[in-house]
Amino acid sequence: MKYLKVLGVAAFAATALMAFGAGTASATTLFTDEAKTIAYPSGTTIHATLVPGTSAKLTNTAGETIATCPKSTVHITTSALSGNPLPGVLDKLTWEECSQTTHTVANGSLDVAFTSGTSGTVTGTANQVTIGIFGVSCTYGTGEGTKLGTMTGGAEPKMAINAVVNKTAGGFLCPSTGIWEAEYVVTTPHALFVGA
Repeated sequence: MKYLKVLGVAAFAATALMAFGAGTASATTLFTDEAKTIAYPSGTTIHATLVPGTSAKLTNTAGETIATCPKSTVHITTSALSGNPLPGVLDKLTWEECSQTTHTVANGSLDVAFTSGTSGTVTGTANQVTIGIFGVSCTYGTGEGTKLGTMTGGAEPKMAINAVVNKTAGGFLCPSTGIWEAEYVVTTPHALFVGA
């Protein structure tokens, strides 16, 4: 009987915690201001370009450069006011003046999850990029979800990418994994702060 009472109390406590949201992560929202008082609505477009003077690059796990691109843009449209994580559609991911022929073959999505301060983690899902290596096409992607890096909020928000991406297509000449590194600055909207 005492055992059943303990079980009943535990079940009640678990139900109360769920009802008040304890133990669950807060929904992520993007704000116009550091005080986090005005939220960007669903459908907000985020446009980012590489930090001037930098390049996006793909290296193999031995640190050898596979390809570099001095020009790249990211264009995302949020598909909710808030979420856990905040979902975003990757409308466009472009590459220019690359050392190897590089193009995006599947846009997929980019989501943001609040971490602390005004920053969050960026995750890519179903993104795929094809690169010409040794005369063959090698495709790398984020699969069901890959943590790509971080978005740091501010008057000039930045998105730092540093992630291992897996080969999704290509022959034996294509490395099985690559490391994607890039640093983007958000140009639209003019200010962006990640909050919960």
